[in-house]
Amino acid sequence: MKKIIVFCLILLGTVSYSQKLDCTRFKNGKFAAPAFPNEYAIRKDSIEECYFDRKLQTVWSVKWLSDCKLERVCIKNLGAENVKIGDKSVAEIIYTDEECVTYNIVYFNEENPNGMDFQRGLCLQKE
Repeated sequence: MKKIIVFCLILLGTVSYSQKLDCTRFKNGKFAAPAFPNEYAIRKDSIEECYFDRKLQTVWSVKWLSDCKLERVCIKNLGAENVKIGDKSVAEIIYTDEECVTYNIVYFNEENPNGMDFQRGLCLQKE
């Protein structure tokens, strides 16, 4: 009986302990995906600008829904393929480390009115 009580206490301790994500350092900055070296985004407050080969491609309005979840809506397209004004994504940070973050993203557009799920990793870049 004593072993069962100790086991339950240990189990309770591990279940109740969960890593709290610190998403604050990923709210503003310059971000790039290691898999896409010619692309980067600059997010400042409620605006995110996305660049390809150093040329501005899209501008998104950003609304933080919680500390680790944001909604983006395309408000300007200057030449990006497959993106239209009004396209929306909801991104939730699911992992962080010192300089990088992994998002679970649901992207909504005309072709995907119910949303398309994918994950993407981004890392903070030095200016």
